[in-house]
Amino acid sequence: MPLLRCAFTSPIFLVSFFFLGLMRICILGSGSSGNSTLIVAGETRVLIDCGLSARETVKRIQAVGEDPTRIDAIVITHEHGDHARGLGMLSKTLKIPVYVSSATLEACNLADKAKFVRRGEALTPSQDFEVGAFRFSPFTVPHDAADPMAFTVEANGVKMGIAVDLGYINQLAAERFRGCDLLIIEANYETEMLRACTYYPWSLKQRIMGRHGHTSNDEMARFLSEDFDGKAEHIILAHLSQNTNHPDVARLAAIQALQDRAPLFSADAERRVKIASFDRPCEWIEL
Repeated sequence: MPLLRCAFTSPIFLVSFFFLGLMRICILGSGSSGNSTLIVAGETRVLIDCGLSARETVKRIQAVGEDPTRIDAIVITHEHGDHARGLGMLSKTLKIPVYVSSATLEACNLADKAKFVRRGEALTPSQDFEVGAFRFSPFTVPHDAADPMAFTVEANGVKMGIAVDLGYINQLAAERFRGCDLLIIEANYETEMLRACTYYPWSLKQRIMGRHGHTSNDEMARFLSEDFDGKAEHIILAHLSQNTNHPDVARLAAIQALQDRAPLFSADAERRVKIASFDRPCEWIEL
């Protein structure tokens, strides 16, 4: 018993407890097979995208120690299957509101939207909205979808940014990402690997490399070299292609971009950069 009292009153415990109350982030999966991120602040739990099946999403939520029935809402960035595949069944099963733009919902492949989707707020770019402890700030990104959005999310004085489907990291995204404590950004493909890929027809390669396609390692590195303000202690590279990228290649590109800005960010570049996996949840990150 004395040991228990000591643990709960020690400065180390109090600091840890304080940080648990700010914001916690876990990428449940990120890639062409499905994207979903769970964020927690206090008693509020929100899924950003649900591109995995409903069954797999529930499985991964449980695997990281959370209760799916405690999820408060789903926020959808755009209608593509790898971001909205589980939307209908998950929202119906959990009976939680979905925050999605009208154009995106209309483009989702749902037979009976009124039956399956309990609407939260209809999203519009540049119109902030709140879900429990979280304040979301959406903004438009260049991607070939009906109404694609990215977000910054704030809670308890900390801020994260997430943009994982966009042809390039435009000036608006760069501006919104300033002051973020954590960034989740796309590093979908390595250009030469994509060009050499025998699985993809040329039309698909053109789409991916287009200004409304996906972000390359080179473009991700350019952002870190030119527009990154240095604030984020965690930079998570997401939506890596299994066919046209490799985690080590993407991570090295990010680290080199940070090291090129020596002495500003070079000392801790390797510590900052992490990779999101497509087949399993990442470790919790606490801000």
